[in-house]
Amino acid sequence: MKILNVRSDHGGEFENEPFESFCVKHGIVHEFSSPRTPQQNGVVERKNRTLQEMARTMIHENNLAKHFWAEVVNTTCYIQNRIYIRPILEKTAYELFKGRKPNISYFHQFGCICYILNTKLYLKKFDVKAPRGIFLGYSERSKAYRVYNSETLCVEESMHVKFDDKEPGNETPEQDESFADIQDSEDTPEPDQIDASEVSPEADPTQEAQEEVASDVAQDGSQQADQSKNTFKYKSSHPEDQIIGNKESPRRKRSYFRPEESMI
Repeated sequence: MKILNVRSDHGGEFENEPFESFCVKHGIVHEFSSPRTPQQNGVVERKNRTLQEMARTMIHENNLAKHFWAEVVNTTCYIQNRIYIRPILEKTAYELFKGRKPNISYFHQFGCICYILNTKLYLKKFDVKAPRGIFLGYSERSKAYRVYNSETLCVEESMHVKFDDKEPGNETPEQDESFADIQDSEDTPEPDQIDASEVSPEADPTQEAQEEVASDVAQDGSQQADQSKNTFKYKSSHPEDQIIGNKESPRRKRSYFRPEESMI
């Protein structure tokens, strides 16, 4: 399958010397649409918008800086050429261009944390051998990965990379057993908080009897507490003949029974 014509607008990404040389070398006619008429170039404009939307999603999903937009767009185009299938031909763009199915076994999650083996700088005894970085994409000219090194603050290509393919922003440590026990105990209701409607009808009759006795005792205690608010408290073992005055009257102090002269 040979490409005969290519139509685009006058954007700098299409109208440049390297692309024109490529078209002349392979016998491709480069056509242009009318200025300020994007509807004549709908396929390319739709493709550009797809790349832009996907790149925007990847940047914000992984909390990357916007100055990585070029790396993200390149990675987006690299992935789409190998995974998107044409509806009619049922083949990817890579398969149509190369004549074979692409190998995507080396794909990793974009924006994940990775560790780059340091094979360039001289290391001392206790220096870091694998600095931490961020995975940005794939090299177009070699079988290597493009990563952002957090130590050198540069984007570099390397094949000696270990990936931590976890969901970005989900680095929560696992719960230990003590925390799980505390959480389970908080979720379990207390015996006095259990609703009677939630009790199984096949409950133990002994347990039901104990609950009835406990409820009767609680009711008796509440009734006694209400009666004690308006009555005088005294010990039942105290002889009634030694009680001065009415035993139902409020409690009085000793100063009440003193003569008035002694209080002067």
